[in-house]
Amino acid sequence: MTSFSSTQTSPQHHTATGASGMAGGDVALPANALSIPEILAWHSIPQELINAMAGSSLAAGLERVINFSPFPLRLGVPMALGGASGSGKSLTLAKLAARYARQARQSGGRIRRPLVLACDSTPGSYIKLASILRGCDIDLMKAYGGINPRFIDSYNRIILVDLPGLCVYSPKAMSEMKDVVARTEASLSLVIPAGMDPEESTDIAAAFLQCGAKSMIASRMEQSGRIGSIITAAACGLPLTYGSYSGSINEGFTQLTPTILARRLLVLPG
Repeated sequence: MTSFSSTQTSPQHHTATGASGMAGGDVALPANALSIPEILAWHSIPQELINAMAGSSLAAGLERVINFSPFPLRLGVPMALGGASGSGKSLTLAKLAARYARQARQSGGRIRRPLVLACDSTPGSYIKLASILRGCDIDLMKAYGGINPRFIDSYNRIILVDLPGLCVYSPKAMSEMKDVVARTEASLSLVIPAGMDPEESTDIAAAFLQCGAKSMIASRMEQSGRIGSIITAAACGLPLTYGSYSGSINEGFTQLTPTILARRLLVLPG
């Protein structure tokens, strides 16, 4: 039998109602009615991963199967954010841009405002990105197909690259993404949304890992109950960095830790 120690983060404000999770018309995670392994199965986490996490606290189990790491963003080195269409990567990029724009303002001129390279030529994508970034103290540049860093002033500033959304099962789409990453000489990070099919998120993470991705960000954690897709994707080997908990570019963006992720597995957003 798969077992966890009793030192778990315990949710306090959800009513146990059995496996359906229904109470007075509301959907709730039935944490008090189910064991920890059953809760993890509710999140659609595969049994092999549940077994690998067993034998200790949930946080310690997560730390065994996932590499938690700071986001590897450095001044002057472009960082490209990729993922499936609708994964929340543009909002994630905006959150990063807003965060580093604030740091630039607070640096007294030592750090310059961020530069965002818009590399998605899909109709409407540039307008959408510009709308999300409106009010942020950043520079936005169209760079469809990528741009050589030698032609941009990258000194002492954060550079973020907005990649087109893609389907990892399409060799053409993956080849085009790799070409943009190569042209911008960027590091690659994957954005994975909560609520995705865990097997598909595993395929996506494995494909990005093969393409040289060095990190992963979890998005849409405020919109989905089940977050097994984040666990299964990160277990492929991509270090898990930030998690997004809000649709606002100035809120709900935090460095994920084993304790924070364990708590989120046990308590629904709300």
